[in-house]
Amino acid sequence: MIAILDANNFYASAERVFRPSLIGRPLAILSNNDGCAIARSEEAKAMGVKMGQPYFEFRHLEADGLVCLSANFTLYGSVSDRVMSLAAGLGPTQEIYSIDEAFSGLDGLRGDITKRARTIRARILQWTGIPCGIGIAQTKTLAKFANHVAKQAERKPGSYPSEHAQVCNLGVLPRADVEALLAATDVGEVWGVGRRIGEQLRAGGVSTALGLARL
Repeated sequence: MIAILDANNFYASAERVFRPSLIGRPLAILSNNDGCAIARSEEAKAMGVKMGQPYFEFRHLEADGLVCLSANFTLYGSVSDRVMSLAAGLGPTQEIYSIDEAFSGLDGLRGDITKRARTIRARILQWTGIPCGIGIAQTKTLAKFANHVAKQAERKPGSYPSEHAQVCNLGVLPRADVEALLAATDVGEVWGVGRRIGEQLRAGGVSTALGLARL
């Protein structure tokens, strides 16, 4: 089994740790030279700010309460180190995939892995202030999918069953339940399926993650 821990809206969350007044406010983090959005809080996403969108296209939203900050990569690196040191408690091996994501091998662990993941997540939130999602499954691709379910179940109630919010462990679910989650997911959400491949799959009649798995 493999777990992936992924921090939620990491740059925005890191800024909020040191500026609590930003909690609950729409927040966008800008790239070098303030060129485009490289991170957005859920509130900023709701306002229509897109990842990679040029700043000049949404700067007018500042009049409606949007806060835009220049990126502070020194801060983000420091916070990431703290998060990853705690995430290492998930399993005996760790592969840091990016500044806000890490895979953990779970081979040899005993007991309730889902409970262990929730404990680690709560510890990271308490000690660093960074909220995370954790996905657990038999492969990295399925773990990434489980992490997507964990995040969406929390962000958008009703998109997936609420029991999968924050931590989703596909390894303990019946096959029918896993297939139901896959069937409820657009094929474009699968790790490695970009816009072009997604269009090709849909043209061939494959529109869901379940359809891709069966293919």
